[in-house]
Amino acid sequence: MKSLFLRLLVSLWLAMALLVGLFAVIHGWAFASEPGALRRRLGTRTLELRAERAILCARDGLSGCEQALAPLDVRDQRVAVYRDGELAMGEPIEGALDAAERARSAADRIAVEVVADREVTAVVLRRDPSLVAVGTSPVRSPWVFFIMPDTLPQRLIAIVGVTGLVAVLLARYLSRPIRVLRGATQRMAAGDLSVRVSQRLTGADGETLALGRDMDRMAERIEELLETQRRLLRDVSHELRSPLARLNIALELVRRRSPPDVEPAFDRIERETDRLNGMIGELLTLSRLESGRGMERTERVDLTALVEQIVEDAAFEAEQQGCSVELGARDACALDGNEELLRRAIENVLRNAVRFTEPGTAVRVDLECRGGLAELRVRDRGPGVPEGALADIFKPFYRVDDHRARGAGGTGIGLAITQRAVLLHGGEVEARNAEGGGLLVTLRLPGGAEG
Repeated sequence: MKSLFLRLLVSLWLAMALLVGLFAVIHGWAFASEPGALRRRLGTRTLELRAERAILCARDGLSGCEQALAPLDVRDQRVAVYRDGELAMGEPIEGALDAAERARSAADRIAVEVVADREVTAVVLRRDPSLVAVGTSPVRSPWVFFIMPDTLPQRLIAIVGVTGLVAVLLARYLSRPIRVLRGATQRMAAGDLSVRVSQRLTGADGETLALGRDMDRMAERIEELLETQRRLLRDVSHELRSPLARLNIALELVRRRSPPDVEPAFDRIERETDRLNGMIGELLTLSRLESGRGMERTERVDLTALVEQIVEDAAFEAEQQGCSVELGARDACALDGNEELLRRAIENVLRNAVRFTEPGTAVRVDLECRGGLAELRVRDRGPGVPEGALADIFKPFYRVDDHRARGAGGTGIGLAITQRAVLLHGGEVEARNAEGGGLLVTLRLPGGAEG
């Protein structure tokens, strides 16, 4: 069992069951070791009183006197009265005469013996020593309290029910702090660093409270560090934009005054500045998404029309790469969201597929909408991604093959923007190697409905 709750439940239940068993053993031992004289005195006095009551009843000429000698239940004694070796009242009892003789010869005028599986008790009546009351009953076990057949099922149900209820409540109480901490760590792993747990652990033990406070401080520190990193990234990106703009202006002025033979060098400089400007734009977008912004304004987005438009635009880029883009399934889908973010998310995936697919192949795009979920699948025919790197391709600046990615013009930010944009819409993105080769990227967005 891996669940702490189940471990606690079973452990507590077993502990309580063992406690009940131990109590039974102690009870049986105490019952067996109880002074015999006291038990004999109480039992024989009851036997004597029942016999005298029946005799007095018979002397008064009343009817039904022998009912006082009959047992009340299977555990009670059946009583008979003997006079000088002859049955006077009641039904005969096996071994009664021998017990009566022993009782007459005993100092306390009492005899107890076991005949077969029954206990026979004889006592000489003090009112009339010629009479001997003999009682017979099943042999009493020291476990009689626990094995009485008429109430055994109810007692077992009560023991199981009560111990089970106590075990469940106690296990839930003891495992609650673990559940709270686990839920908090899951939220932190999902990116929610605002979670705090110390207030929810009120009533827990000191060690758990200390752990909760340490976890809150850790979350605060990580949140501060990440916010500092995002602010630095945002500020640096903003500051780089101004020098780039001035560089483009200076480049254009120098281009006008330079001879034609240096034009290719200026073109190369312009391409690199444009690429750097695009990377800065993506960094600003990524910083905005990581800070949770971007969903302030939402609208009804026709996802089908948006995908068709993106596929049409990507087809021109694919022609230059010697490949094509084909749109397969296209269900009518619409959802509430930010159209620009959705466009960036889908564009980045599709352009990445076009960039790495083999020449002469086609990138396939499928859009399906069912059960309130829109699913967009983009598959290329490229070399795929090593299994161990599939989850890492959505990290900023991560490249499976640094040389290949740079040669293809990638910045390592596009798929990171895709993942964060999809997460802001409450969806998920997944990448896996497709059968037959190539990479299959799936975007799942909730709230998709036929539009």
